[in-house]
Amino acid sequence: MSAALIRVSLRLRAPAALIASAGMVAVLLAVGALFPSVGHAIGRLSLPQSVVNLLGGADYATVTGWFRSEIGSVYGPLVVGSLAISGAAALTAGEEEERIMALLLSYPVSRTRLLAARAVAVMLVVAIISIGILIGLLAGVAAAGGGIAFTHMVALTVQIAGFGLAVGALALALAAASGRRSLAVGVSAAVAVLGWLVNSFAPLVSDLGWLRYLSFFHYYAAQDPLGRGFDLPGLAVLLGIAVLLTGLAALALERRDLRG
Repeated sequence: MSAALIRVSLRLRAPAALIASAGMVAVLLAVGALFPSVGHAIGRLSLPQSVVNLLGGADYATVTGWFRSEIGSVYGPLVVGSLAISGAAALTAGEEEERIMALLLSYPVSRTRLLAARAVAVMLVVAIISIGILIGLLAGVAAAGGGIAFTHMVALTVQIAGFGLAVGALALALAAASGRRSLAVGVSAAVAVLGWLVNSFAPLVSDLGWLRYLSFFHYYAAQDPLGRGFDLPGLAVLLGIAVLLTGLAALALERRDLRG
């Protein structure tokens, strides 16, 4: 794997990741600062169970429930997932559509090495935004008056990163197999959103509860990392999916005729 290829790939995606990371710090700090005056007044909302599931429990009376509902249930994985998906698609199918990949492959670099460099760049993008989330959690929880263990904040960050790597690898595989950025982004985003909905609604129907095991979101959030800490089996599933899909992406890129 070429360090130069990784640097070039990361340089293309790092600005968006750094901006998003700074944005997450600001949002989490604001969320934490609001808790003392708003959280206890709202308490636990009386909502249908399906809506409660969508909001990560809708428990606003505790610091853990507040951050779980405000960040952990939707916003955090949404930001990480969208950056991973867009980055993976742009660095593979996007470069093929713009005829950049053909130019790169005219040099003595294999397709597998090129894709591996792109995969590492996506991983680093996920790491950047995840670090931003952790810094934001530390600042936000402190502003809220404390109440969440540091290890649990790290657990949420790591689980979100695992989710980002899994959906990013899906986009990478689709982009490598099709050469079409719109398809890779659209299908990966649909899988992520559908997984969120399935994880929220499937448990409400006894015969459909098994569907949640097909959702990336289930392996990220089902064991409540912010409240209980690391979910090592769930994290292992997400990382295993990421490795498998990255391998399939490399295989697809090697065997397909590139456009241009």
